[in-house]
Amino acid sequence: MSKTIKQLHDEYVNKYHTNNNSYDDFPVGTRVKIITPCCDFHFFYGEEGVVVDNKKRYLGIQVKYDKPRHYEDGTIETGFNFNPKDLWKIPEKEIPRCDLLDFD
Repeated sequence: MSKTIKQLHDEYVNKYHTNNNSYDDFPVGTRVKIITPCCDFHFFYGEEGVVVDNKKRYLGIQVKYDKPRHYEDGTIETGFNFNPKDLWKIPEKEIPRCDLLDFD
């Protein structure tokens, strides 16, 4: 049996624990993964990108894709706007503290 877009969306929200995300969780410069399968009749496949604007309102988090989308008609889509639970914040890599490094 197939799933609806709503069922897929809810599944990913539960998998990535994004239900309690807020606009404040996504300042400009935050690396994100788009977890929603569909937003405003646009479909997504786990693309990643960077938050370039956050207006803190409906569809107010603007994400610039790492890899722009190229369409058959020649148009190029470089980003899109989302709600907080549509995005998963990619954890920053931990930088080892210098006092923990062994230089001997």
